[in-house]
Amino acid sequence: MPRSLLPTTADSTAAPVTALPLEQPASRADRVRDALRRAILDGTLQPGRPLVERELAELLGVSKTPVREALKQLHSSGLVEINAYQGVSVRRIDAETVRQLYTARASVEPAAVRLGAQAAGRFDAARTALADAAALIGTGETAGLGIANRRFHRELYLVCGNTFLCGFLDQLQDLTAFVATAGWRLRATFEQESAEHEAMLEAAESGDAELAERLTRAHIEKAAATLVAVLGEQADR
Repeated sequence: MPRSLLPTTADSTAAPVTALPLEQPASRADRVRDALRRAILDGTLQPGRPLVERELAELLGVSKTPVREALKQLHSSGLVEINAYQGVSVRRIDAETVRQLYTARASVEPAAVRLGAQAAGRFDAARTALADAAALIGTGETAGLGIANRRFHRELYLVCGNTFLCGFLDQLQDLTAFVATAGWRLRATFEQESAEHEAMLEAAESGDAELAERLTRAHIEKAAATLVAVLGEQADR
C-alpha cells in the first residue's frame, strides 16, 4: 500500500509548536497601495496615467521599493496595467473590459446571493453598508461611495458561506469599484443603483432566493449596458 502523503498522528506530534508569529502591522507597501488605490478610484490618477516609481516615491515620501511592491499588488487587482514598452499606467477602461468584468460577475454573484437567501442568513452588515452608501449620495465623494457600494455587494454575497464563490468575487472588487466610479463621472446613476440595491437586499432578507437572484443579475446587466453605452458616446465625440 502506498504511503500516505498526509502526516500521521505521530508525525504531527513529533515537533510541537512552541510559538506562533504575531500579526504584523500594515507594511509601508500596503499603505502606499491604499493611497494609490484611493487616488485611482477618486480620479486623481486617471485612466492611462503613467505611474513612474520615482515620481510616486517623491509624492508619497517613501523609497521606490514599497512603491514597486504596491504597483504589483494593484496590478493583481486590475487597477493598473503593465506594458513592456510604456511601463506601468492606470488601467484604461473600454467597452470590452466592462463586458468581460460584468459577465464574470453576472455568472457568479447572483448565485451567491441566492444561496445566502436560501440559507436564511443574516444580512445586517449589508444593511449597514447600504445605509453608509446612501449617506454619501449627493456629497460628491464618488470614491467613498464606490467603496461603500462594493462593501454592500460583498456583504450581500458573503452570507452564502461558499469560500470559492466569495474568493472569486473578492478578486473583482477593486476593478468593479474603479469602473463604476469612472462611469459615474460620465453619467451619475448612483441613486438608481441605490434603489436597486434596496430591492435586492429586501428580497434576500425575506428569504425570496429566486427574486434576490433575479434582481442581482438584472442589476449587474443593467449597469454593464449603461457603462458600455456611456463609453460608446464618449468614443463618438
